[in-house]
Amino acid sequence: MTTQNPKSSAQQVKTRPEVVELVDKLLDDHICAEIADILNARGIRPGGSARRGKADAQFTDLRVIYLVKQYGLRSRYDRLRERGKLTKAEACAKLGISECTLVRWAKYGIVKRHAYNGYIGLYELPGPHIPAKQCSRWNQLAHRTEAIRRLNSSKCSDLKERAVV
Repeated sequence: MTTQNPKSSAQQVKTRPEVVELVDKLLDDHICAEIADILNARGIRPGGSARRGKADAQFTDLRVIYLVKQYGLRSRYDRLRERGKLTKAEACAKLGISECTLVRWAKYGIVKRHAYNGYIGLYELPGPHIPAKQCSRWNQLAHRTEAIRRLNSSKCSDLKERAVV
């Protein structure tokens, strides 16, 4: 009769490889706090939950950060930079605007902001219709963004109609 040796205590609390792979995939589109929420919603528990009295342990953003560093996964920041996203200073220099204007444009959806942690993000420049900075009481930013959305949606619908014909 042969039996398998029991796992050592270090092996018992080690995070499963499939969880590490899932975290690696989720880092493409989510920050660490969101990944922790996703893992908890799926009922996945961290490796430390194997310890006595820790069966109800859940993932936190710090545990996800620990996994990223411990297993040498590429950080969210590096992934966004590889996709061509710009820092606040770089985006401001390209667009010729101040940081306050960039933040307002991101708030109104002119420039897309991608968070890489809970507070800081990288920016994606708008498409071919980059608005000019202007200050006007009668041509407010909310009205200009609506005009840009209508222009982009009409171009998309024109392209779809051409593709159908």
